[in-house]
Parts: sequence; C-alpha cells; structure tokens
Amino acid sequence: MNTAKLGDRVRVQYLGLREDGSSVGRIRGRKVLEFTVGSKEVIRGISLGVVGMAEGEQKRLTLQPADAYGAVRPKLIKEVPRQRFPSRLELFVGKWLTATGVKSGRRRRIEVAELRPDTVVVDGNHPRAGEILEVELQLVSLASTSAD
Repeated sequence: MNTAKLGDRVRVQYLGLREDGSSVGRIRGRKVLEFTVGSKEVIRGISLGVVGMAEGEQKRLTLQPADAYGAVRPKLIKEVPRQRFPSRLELFVGKWLTATGVKSGRRRRIEVAELRPDTVVVDGNHPRAGEILEVELQLVSLASTSAD
C-alpha cells in the first residue's frame, strides 16, 4: 500500500476543531488542502502529520503551538501613539489593519487589541497563536515522488 512520504504531493480534507469539539473558522465544515509533504505550504503539524497515511485514511491530530501557529510573541504586541493613525480611521477592538515596518518595509496584518486614551495596543500575532489545535484529516489523494 502506498503511503505518504516527505516530498509527496497530497490533497487532504481537514477540519479544525476547538477544545469543545466545535469547528474553527468562518467557513464551517471540511476544507481541502493540497501541498507537498514536509513543505512550509501549510502549518508544520499538518505537513508532517500525513506521513505514513494511505489514501482514504483518516487521522485526528492534537497540534501544540509550535506545530500550529506558534507561540504568542510578546514583541509583536505594541503600544502605538494614537496620532500615528489617520484621524478619519475608525478604530475598535478586533479591527484588522495592515502595518508597514519602518525599517523592513514589510507589510503585516495586525489586530487592534486595546484602545487607551492616548495609545492603541496592536497585536501582530496570528489569531490562533499559542493555542493547541485539534485537526481531523483525511488523505484524499497521493502523488508519490518515488516508486515503491
């Protein structure tokens, strides 16, 4: 039986779950991912979690933050003076913004985490950073890179 190995191209159906068993994300139900096993195309826990699976096989994974969206990085939480934001911009907790790094010029999505009288606390971490992620996977197709 052909099983997934590093370098193989696979398609999986997956469902991300919260600790209470409810599905995660705006779109309910299973989603399809296509990626190369061991690549950085998807989170590490999914990319390596399919190793050894055969087509049609299902698996449930519990991914620690390091294998999912990473730990919360405190350096990505910043307090920014309000005057750095355009006055016409409506700010509220949970609003997503795009910030450009002063030194790097790189663009990054940040979330307004807290509004204070003279400052705004923004968070550049992934919304699921620091969380343990439960994932149900089913290997839909497998294109092996080597003959068995």
